[in-house]
Amino acid sequence: MTSRTSSSQARLVGIFVLVLILSLAEFAALLLDYQNNPYLRQYVSDNLGTIILAAIGLLIVAGGGGYVVSKRLGIPKSPGPRVPTFARIGSFVGRRYKLIIVFWILLFAASFPLSQQLSQVTTSSTSGGQSSSSQSALAQNLMAQEFPHPQSNASAIILLQGNNVTDNATKIFTLHLEQRLEAPRILNSLENVTTIYTIARIALIGAYLQKGYNFTAAQSTANQTLWADTLSEIMSQYPKLIPPAIIQNFISPNKNAMIILVTFSQAPGSFGSADTDPILKNVVTMRNIISQLKASDPEPLQTYVTGDLATTADSSLGSMADLGRIEPVTVGAILVLAGLFFLAIVTPFIPLATVGMALLMAEGGLYLIGKYIIPIQDTTTTFLFTIMLGVGTDYAIFLMVRYREERVEGRDKAQAIQTSITWSGESIATSATTVIIAFGAMTLTSFTLLRSIGVGLGFGVLIALLVSLTLIPSLILIAGDRIFWPTSGKRFEGYAARARKRRTERPGYFRRAASFSVKRPVLVLGLALIISIPAIYVSLTGSTSYDFAAGLPAAESVKGITALEQSFGAGQIGPTQVLVQFPTPILANGNLTAGARASLEKLSQAIANLTNVKEVTGPTRPNGIAITGTNLADIGRDNRTAMLTVLFADEPFTQNSLNTVTEIRNLLTSLQNSDASLAQDTILVGGASASTLDFANETVNQFNTIRILTVAAIFVVLLVVLGSYPLAITGILSIGLSIIWAYAATLLFFNNILQSGVLFIIPLVLFLLLYGIGMDYNIFILTRIREEAQKGKETRQAVVDAVDRTGGIITALALILAGALGSLLLSSNRLLEGFGFAIALAVVLDAMVVRTYLVPAIMSLLGPRAWWGPNRLRRVRFDKKSNPQSSSDA
Repeated sequence: MTSRTSSSQARLVGIFVLVLILSLAEFAALLLDYQNNPYLRQYVSDNLGTIILAAIGLLIVAGGGGYVVSKRLGIPKSPGPRVPTFARIGSFVGRRYKLIIVFWILLFAASFPLSQQLSQVTTSSTSGGQSSSSQSALAQNLMAQEFPHPQSNASAIILLQGNNVTDNATKIFTLHLEQRLEAPRILNSLENVTTIYTIARIALIGAYLQKGYNFTAAQSTANQTLWADTLSEIMSQYPKLIPPAIIQNFISPNKNAMIILVTFSQAPGSFGSADTDPILKNVVTMRNIISQLKASDPEPLQTYVTGDLATTADSSLGSMADLGRIEPVTVGAILVLAGLFFLAIVTPFIPLATVGMALLMAEGGLYLIGKYIIPIQDTTTTFLFTIMLGVGTDYAIFLMVRYREERVEGRDKAQAIQTSITWSGESIATSATTVIIAFGAMTLTSFTLLRSIGVGLGFGVLIALLVSLTLIPSLILIAGDRIFWPTSGKRFEGYAARARKRRTERPGYFRRAASFSVKRPVLVLGLALIISIPAIYVSLTGSTSYDFAAGLPAAESVKGITALEQSFGAGQIGPTQVLVQFPTPILANGNLTAGARASLEKLSQAIANLTNVKEVTGPTRPNGIAITGTNLADIGRDNRTAMLTVLFADEPFTQNSLNTVTEIRNLLTSLQNSDASLAQDTILVGGASASTLDFANETVNQFNTIRILTVAAIFVVLLVVLGSYPLAITGILSIGLSIIWAYAATLLFFNNILQSGVLFIIPLVLFLLLYGIGMDYNIFILTRIREEAQKGKETRQAVVDAVDRTGGIITALALILAGALGSLLLSSNRLLEGFGFAIALAVVLDAMVVRTYLVPAIMSLLGPRAWWGPNRLRRVRFDKKSNPQSSSDA
């Protein structure tokens, strides 16, 4: 029987190896062809979340299949007690620490050149990811097909402001600027520079040609007229030269602002960055040219280079500047706080150096991900730096402190490392798993920015975890207690004696706090409830912003957009388009058919009656007023599609404007249901406000699903590690309190103090980030409570001892992580500022309030019931009096 079983096993192993080799070969072939297969790249990019879920599903099926096969084969268990997984890792590190160090050095050497190329695969664009089936996307596609015009991200707007932009001085400045911009080899892929004088020149040439001039003479005379006369003088000589509607598009009603439109034949690349992409570089070039002109000519009073292209460039420039400010602050905060905690000089540099290596290796991996899978948004690199240094340093220091604690207890170096990895290793691995789950859940969204952050941070935390579990202990095995220099050698022995004496003589703050909580749990939980009620109210009723461009308040492009709104009207910047596609042609002899005219006027009038609608223009009303003629510019190339342009009184990204889009859509649906003449028409509402509304709704719906999946996955991880239903639920609910408190404070701070607004995406992402990062300290304390309980201590005593032992280190880790993430407040990006403030506050609240007071109070109320869980997973049992440590495995 044994031989047959062994033979079956051999065959199964052979089949497995064959399948593995074939799979690896197919995977290698796929990678080799990946770069040259745009369809495959696009599919993977669009369906990354689905692919990841499918891969996880296959792993689960494979694992289940392997388990079933092992059971059917009856493979005997190895004799003796089961060795915990992390004890085996500790044993391996103890035997192979030199090999581990060599491995990480070689991996670092291979990753370093790749990390230096990361900027080549980063993008500054935050757009992308909206469903192609949304109404605004369908409207955008129809508009691009029937009303071709330059892409917004391939054009820039130059705004000139002055007391009177039609005066001669501003005209000379504009003509000089036009000449400089159109000079050869100045701007990359330049297509057109369009000003009101460009249009006037073309109109004058036409007028002179009608007078009998040849083209050369007409062109020369038109140029002379432009340089000699002001716009007002030209218009007085030729009253019908330029239609008023065109003038209104370039010059504001009070003549204090003028627009220059610069279009390019190409849009920025998928990995556009202001220092590498030639189209984005044009923004910097234009600003330099304008600065040079203004140095010799003070007119106009103010200039801005703005528009989508400039906003993308400013986002890239802002990210680079942010890193320059954030990096030294983050590193300084970690060094100072870690140095104060350890009272050592060398100690802070060890986790910082190793996590720095991990960061460069993660950036090398991100280069490959960005090159072959999805673009990496440049905000991700800023986030990656702070998250990896904060979280990675936490993991490293937590393990180093446990090593110091074991050495203080008198264990030798090898034993201390073994115990540290066995217990602390499990804690930081569990913590990292919850962080990776939370970040990985972002890949399930369709928003490119969030998918990039999810992939980048999840991968970075994984590298930081592996470094903490293997490289840090290996370095300690070589250096020993010298890592605590100058507290090393005889000094360390003296420190250990003093630490043991302090622990026995008088209880510290954290022991007193835990003792208070376990004695008065109802009071502690009652106070938490009183604080939570107003926080919940603020969280539910606080207003959020939908304007991503406003997230760069100091950028010239954003200031320019604000100036445009003030000069030309808020709704003028992001108009809403209503596209009406009729089943039959609507033009006959150059005029609208009677039915089409009646339908369009009916729609225009109904929309114009809405509260927030300032003006409706289209084929029957080019200036917002119904006329008998036809504006052919608003008729599509198919002769069946008409476009109505709706201007709102409010800015396009306010909640009121988004509500107006919903009102328009509901109104149009009602009209189609009640009016037979409109029933067969296809009516779509698109534009800036509509796209934002559809994106927000789609993102919120996706996050509702992601939240459930994230919480469920984290619950499973906690249940497996802690072996207790109540503890897993406690961890999840306590983090929920931290999230509510932190988000309420963020709303109050940004809305009422900074008055800058909170982007609607922040509470959605904050939920995932804090359920990942914020779970760290709950896991650290809960696993330590479990460890103390497994030694046979009563639950309340285990809680007090665990909080006493971990209070100082967890608080120090929280302050280090809060200092690292708090440096994001130095960013020029409101998105990063919001994340930095909220996460830093939540981490401090979780460590100093939730973990110190609430968790002990909850554990006190639960008592022995805290360890109730599935029989096979339970780690602490009180039912066997003779063996309180019946489940001693970690």
